[in-house]
Amino acid sequence: MKTTFKRLSFCLLFCFIFIFTSFAQMQQRDMAREEKLWEELRQTAPDAVEPFKAATAALDADQYEQSLKLYGQVLEKAPKFQHALRRIGYPLVAVGRRQEALEFSQKALDIERSPENLMGYAQVLTSPGSTGYRPNQPELAQALSMVKEAMTKSTENTPDYAVYAAQLALSAERMEEFNNIVGTLQTRFPNEMGTHYFAAIKEGNEGNFSAAESELAQAEQAGMPAEATQDLRSAIAQAKNESGYWMWEYFYYGVYLIGAWVLGLLLLFIVGKVLSVKTLHSVENSNPNDITGGGQAGLRKIYKKVIGFAGVYYYISQPIVMFLVIVLTAGVTLFFFWVGRIPIKLLAILIIVGLATIFYMIKSLFVRVKEEDPGRALTEAEAPGLWALVRTVAGDMKTRPVNEIRITPGTDLAVYERGGLRDKMNDRAERILIVGTAVLNDFSQNAFRSVLAHEYGHFSNRDTAGGDVAFRVNNHIMQLAYAMAEGGTATVYNIAFQFLRLYHFLFRRITHGATRLQEILADRVAVHLYGPEAFKEGLTHVIRREVEFNHVAEKEINAAFTARRAMQNLYELSEQDDAIKGTLEQQCKEIINRPTTDDDTHPSPHDRFKLANRITPRGCPPIRGQVWDLFHDRTALTKEMNDLLEKAIRAGS
Repeated sequence: MKTTFKRLSFCLLFCFIFIFTSFAQMQQRDMAREEKLWEELRQTAPDAVEPFKAATAALDADQYEQSLKLYGQVLEKAPKFQHALRRIGYPLVAVGRRQEALEFSQKALDIERSPENLMGYAQVLTSPGSTGYRPNQPELAQALSMVKEAMTKSTENTPDYAVYAAQLALSAERMEEFNNIVGTLQTRFPNEMGTHYFAAIKEGNEGNFSAAESELAQAEQAGMPAEATQDLRSAIAQAKNESGYWMWEYFYYGVYLIGAWVLGLLLLFIVGKVLSVKTLHSVENSNPNDITGGGQAGLRKIYKKVIGFAGVYYYISQPIVMFLVIVLTAGVTLFFFWVGRIPIKLLAILIIVGLATIFYMIKSLFVRVKEEDPGRALTEAEAPGLWALVRTVAGDMKTRPVNEIRITPGTDLAVYERGGLRDKMNDRAERILIVGTAVLNDFSQNAFRSVLAHEYGHFSNRDTAGGDVAFRVNNHIMQLAYAMAEGGTATVYNIAFQFLRLYHFLFRRITHGATRLQEILADRVAVHLYGPEAFKEGLTHVIRREVEFNHVAEKEINAAFTARRAMQNLYELSEQDDAIKGTLEQQCKEIINRPTTDDDTHPSPHDRFKLANRITPRGCPPIRGQVWDLFHDRTALTKEMNDLLEKAIRAGS
């Protein structure tokens, strides 16, 4: 409640009008003092006395342009007359020429650090002028220091310095200094209206609302206009009469927090779009023969930092989303109580969904995703020719070869690293090549070699050294979404589930943009070594085998299950119907020629082929033979993979 009152008091009209614009006119000028100034000026420039008098009169009448003109005449005749230097600052800042005002005020200070010059500089520094300028915290602090110095040097018995110091301390949110200055005012000038006004603020900040109202009444009795006290009186009444006001304070903090969080999500979306555009521009305008990827080094670093930030932001979002679930559930519950009609069943569902959602979210934070290697290791005895080819490609690329080849039942062709983060960052992790059995039929060694070079390109470019953040966040999102779906909380009105959908979209756009760039750079290495034709053949073969194998596998699995028989060897089957073969070929063409989208992890094959044509190959001679020629026993391996696949399918059915 005290904090709220303080915040309201900062915004009062008095803070910007009563002191800043009325200080110089709070009382009539001391004519005895003015005569001393005239006599001082007369000693050096007697012709400047009358213009000085007229300039001061114009200033007091708010005739700022006239005042400026006359003070200018004075300074032409007496350029070091500090009182004219000080006073010309007031009309200058009033008409918006703040910097000039500060320069003249500083000249007056340089001549003498008098209370008047200190006060003059502080006024110019903090005055809103015609532009409505709002001084920043360092300026308020500087002004406060000057006014406090003026207080110690002044021999006059006036509250002006202390009143102004109180205003500055309050505006600078230096409450301890503000309270001390108010204490000084109450001791030395107990009956001044400024004393009572600031005492009212002090009492209100401390929760003494009755005392604050009393002080405000005394300020009005001392001559302060009612319109100058109205805002403060309203603030006191509000803080005094409202119960549970602290709840609203936390509500505002919550709104600010949620607003900043939503702004962060929007920023991630914008950054993702900008990076995607910059990636496309960079690829199109960079040297296609730069196989080191040096031209994209800066962009890759930015992607790495953005993905890291997005990953951290996801986990930071978890407590915020939980908070929103609690607030919305509680809000709906309170609303039903407020309207006087409580739908028990609906309310129970909302509460159960809310509690279950929070449970799943907390649980997911402590579940560690178990990483398992796909397939099984392929020994060198099983495929001596393949191991030799893999090492040859590594030698061509001048990088270390893979430590392990893992054979899988599918159409996979990929690489990854196994080891701790330190080993990965220092290029000491084990390099693993995944080869899918289903991709090997009719795969020429020359095309396969180009695909291997592409995969080695990921090692060379250190693409496989990172990715842990993206992997963990994506897995966390998917596991939490599945848990909500299984628990029945993946509903339209569940804000946590909708957040998962939104963040998965945002994170996917960012990470997929990074992987598209990685794929393009890896393509360059393959094409540079073995030429664009081998690369196109290899990529086209991988696409065709995935389409064909998925078709024949689905067809045979359905037939085997229907007839309750064992599956035939899927890796020896092919489609014989010419019409269906034509349909499958058309599917392949559509995949190859489709445009790249923001949701793609790889650029479309058409775009990759177009970029490949721009690269000048090194001219390595092609090699002959099929990939299966590199294996010792094709039949045994395909039977093993077929049995493994059948076992997995039947276990899951």
